[in-house]
Parts: sequence; C-alpha cells; structure tokens
Amino acid sequence: MKKRFLTLALVLAMCLSLAVPAFAAANSTAKPEDKDPVATESAKPEDKDPEASDSTEPEDKDPEASDSAEPEDKDPEASDSAEPEGKDPEPTESTDPVKPAPEFTDVPAGIFFEEPVKWALEKDITNGTSATKFSPAEDCSQVQILTFLFRAAREDGKASSADDLELAVEWAKEKDIIDDTFDGSKPCTRGTAASYIWKAFGTPEVEVNEVLTDVAEADAVAVSWMLEQKITNGTSEAPFLFSPDQVCNRGEIVTFLYRAYAAEDETPAEG
Repeated sequence: MKKRFLTLALVLAMCLSLAVPAFAAANSTAKPEDKDPVATESAKPEDKDPEASDSTEPEDKDPEASDSAEPEDKDPEASDSAEPEGKDPEPTESTDPVKPAPEFTDVPAGIFFEEPVKWALEKDITNGTSATKFSPAEDCSQVQILTFLFRAAREDGKASSADDLELAVEWAKEKDIIDDTFDGSKPCTRGTAASYIWKAFGTPEVEVNEVLTDVAEADAVAVSWMLEQKITNGTSEAPFLFSPDQVCNRGEIVTFLYRAYAAEDETPAEG
C-alpha cells in the first residue's frame, strides 16, 4: 500500500513539471500586441511612409508641368506675332492715299495752279480744305502761307498736322520772317507773300528792278528777287504793276511756292 502511494506521487509530480512550461508557452503566444511592436507600427502607414503621402501632391512635385500650362509667359514671340500692326508698318504705309489722290472738283484741268496743287499734295504741303475741295479762290491768311512755307522748307519727314500752324509761327520768328506784331488772321497780300518767301530763302541780295513802280522801298528787293527767279511777272506788263496790296488767294499762293521750290527755271504763265 505504501509503495503504491509513492508511485502515484511520482506520477503526479512529473505531470506538474510538464504542465508548467506548457502553460507558460501558451500564455506567451496569447499576447502578440505586447511582444511585436514592429507589427503594431506597420499598422500605421501614415507615419511610416511619408514618400507615399507626398506622391499624392503632384502640384508641388512637378513645377515644370505647372509652368508649361502658362504659354503666355513662356512664348513672348508668339504673343508679339499676334500684333501685325506693330510688326508690319509697310501695309499701313501702302494704304495711305497715293498723292495726288484727291481729285479736287474745283481745280480745273489746264488752269495755272493745277500743277502747283498737285505738287503741294505730293510734298504734303497742303491736303485741301475738304476731301474734294482745294478752295483756290479763298483768301489766304498770313498764318496759312507761313504754314505752307514751313512744310515746304522742313526736312524732318514728318506728316502735316494741326500743330503745324503753331510750329510755323515759331519757325518764322526764328527765321526773322515775322516779329511779335504778327497777326496770323490777316489776309496775305502779294507784297507780304513776296517778303515772306524771300526771307524764307535767306534774303538773297539782288539789284532792285527798275520796272517796279507800285512797290514800297521796303519790299523792292523781295519783289525784284521774285521777278528774277520767275516766281511772278506781275499783274500787268504795260505799265508793269505788281499790285502789292492785292490779297492773294490760295491758288496764287500755292503757285508762288511751286515756282520758288520746284520750278524756278520755268517762266510763269501769269500772276
């Protein structure tokens, strides 16, 4: 009986020694949360993969692509090519009316001022009083003849404009053609026209022509020069008269200028 009891005690002791490590092993595998911190971290990709997060923001990663979406700033040449007006002045010039484009209805063919009017148009000295009128019979004011003279004499290549009236007065004062008593609204007489044209050409010296009988001494040299240059032949031959106080019309003034600047070697037909 005693021997059987000892045998049972040994068996029980052996069983207990095997159960303790098995229980410990089973207990350790039951708590992976505490034993595998790596696995726990891998469950939070937001903190561990910043590259993947950045890859979802291509706007910040591809500035080149963003710039390529703004061709206006990258291709100024293309922008300039859209403005042919600034790049191709030739068409603008070619569309400007070729002078003498206006065919004035009040400038009859064959009349003495026909060629002078054409010349004045070509030289941009005048463009008429309207698209179809030159108004040759209209009295010419003193500021008008100065403007014609200014345009005929200048060499800057500028086109005529409304500012020329003021510029012409300044130019005439510089050339000593007029002084501070000048009144541009006054009609231009034949004597005044002779004086202005003579002074515009630099007051060339000539001998006073003995045929002058109705010209004041102050204008005698100017009128004599006009006669010498065949710019005028007076208003009468026998007796010779120049008629210095007679008001000039636009047809007569443009004829004087044409003969002075463009046809000095031609004998005037009249005036």
